[in-house]
Parts: sequence; C-alpha cells; structure tokens
Amino acid sequence: MDLPRVSKPWFYVAGIAGGVAAAGLLRSLLPPVEYRLHRADGRGLVEADPRGLAAAAGVPLATYALASMMQSEEHDDKGRLAVGRAAWNKVGGDAGKLFRLLAPRGRFGSQVENHYAATSTGPTARTLELARAIVAGRVPDFVEGATQWDAPDAQDKLHALYLADPARYAGYHLSSADLAERRRREGKREVWVPGVPKTRFWRAA
Repeated sequence: MDLPRVSKPWFYVAGIAGGVAAAGLLRSLLPPVEYRLHRADGRGLVEADPRGLAAAAGVPLATYALASMMQSEEHDDKGRLAVGRAAWNKVGGDAGKLFRLLAPRGRFGSQVENHYAATSTGPTARTLELARAIVAGRVPDFVEGATQWDAPDAQDKLHALYLADPARYAGYHLSSADLAERRRREGKREVWVPGVPKTRFWRAA
C-alpha cells in the first residue's frame, strides 16, 4: 500500500536553508585554504591567494604583505628593516593600508605587477618577525622619514635590458640617474641608510 507523502513543515525547510546560508557566510569570512606556493609565474604574478598565504603563515594579511615585500626587495635584516620601515612611513603607520599599497590588484607579484615594490617572494619566519616588529611600533624611523627607495646598480642593469628590448622591458625605461632626477623634481631628497649601501632612499625635502 502506498503511504501518503508528508510535506516537510516550513520550519524544517527554513532551518535547512538557514544552515546553508550560514555555512556560505562562514566560508566567506574565513580565509581560503591555500596549498599553492608563494611563487611568481612568468608574468611576475603570484597565483596563490594572499589571504590563504597569510593564514597558512599564521599572521595578519598586512604583516604578511609587508614581510613579502621586505623579503623580495632586500637581502639581509638591516636592508629588510629599512624598506619595511619606509613602507610603514608611506602608509602613515596604518596597517590597514599596507595590503592596498603592496598589492593594489589584490595579488602579490613583481614590481612590474605591483608598482610600489615587489612582493614576488614568500617571507621566511625571520622576516615575518621583522615585519611584526615594524607593525607593532618597535622599529624607530631610522630611515629619516623615507617613503621610497631604489637600488642604482640594479636599476641600471634593468635599464640595459630595456635598451636591448624596449617592448619587453618597458617598465625599466629610466636609468638610476633618470630616476634620481625625476624624484628631485618631485621635491624629494636622498637618504643613505648606514648598513644598506646599495639602496638609495627618498623622503620629502
């Protein structure tokens, strides 16, 4: 004998729908689980999700972004602290502005991808600690208010690539002398930081 179909009560259906909606909201609030490495592809773009990378490292997104930039731009603790502190000056000490400064398109990558500074390399545990110290206010402004920097030797090597292939290396059309002249015209002056001899910092005059 066929049994009559019994419709589910409205509150049962509503409860399921509410649970599905709540699960979707929770997923949107939690950082994605990221299994890809912090590695730039041939375009200079890091495909891995920044929020997932930060969550895997156990640090806030702003701290991770700052550490990635420090790791990408310099080669030792003093240099990394210097560029990190300069970026901190650039955002006026507001951690909420760091990710937008360092990943304006929402992804990490080379300086061709992100104009202000490169974030193409994943940070080490040591660099994460240095970035934490900057965000926590434990690193004084030893770069004298600088907010930008460049490496003259590296800039000239990249400019040589531009001269050989302008279409491919269009982002490096300025030599180090050209760049310095442009920044002086913008009203900036050079700052040389002791212990960071290959990097030239710039602050408002």
